[in-house]
Amino acid sequence: MENVDHSVVSNTLAQDAPTKNRRKLKNFFVKPKYQMKYAWYQIVGGTTLFAVTAGMVHLKLALIDLLMAKTRVMDVATQVQISQLYADTATTFMIGFVVFLTYSGLLILVMSHRVSGPMIAIVDTIEQLIKGNYGYKRPLRHGDELMAIQDHLHELSVRLSVQEVDDIQTTEKE
Repeated sequence: MENVDHSVVSNTLAQDAPTKNRRKLKNFFVKPKYQMKYAWYQIVGGTTLFAVTAGMVHLKLALIDLLMAKTRVMDVATQVQISQLYADTATTFMIGFVVFLTYSGLLILVMSHRVSGPMIAIVDTIEQLIKGNYGYKRPLRHGDELMAIQDHLHELSVRLSVQEVDDIQTTEKE
């Protein structure tokens, strides 16, 4: 019992105690360092795209206001220009929306690649541990999000191999 992590035991006991289940905002972020990084990419990228789209739409609407202020009586040509400016404004919004969706899709693709790729390597490492291949190491790419798990699995592998050697030596002495 000397290698027991007492913080884990006390946390487990604290979770078992009957308490009110109040969700705090920080509870939604298991690893804020990792999760917030991608959230900030989404927030900053989305806000930037929205700001650019809003700026372009504002320019079109300012042109409409200027055109309407200059014209007392609207002839057909002025009405066509106003109609075209409204169509351009709607097109700008739609293009901005499509660009935002594309950005979000690419961000999700990158995030899933950073998580699902390491999961394959981690599952492979676990399967090798189950088979008793304790010396197996499968490195992850630099910057993969699940690097901490793979590092712990490698440490477990080393400890299991040491334990296996100790067991063999104990058996041979007997």
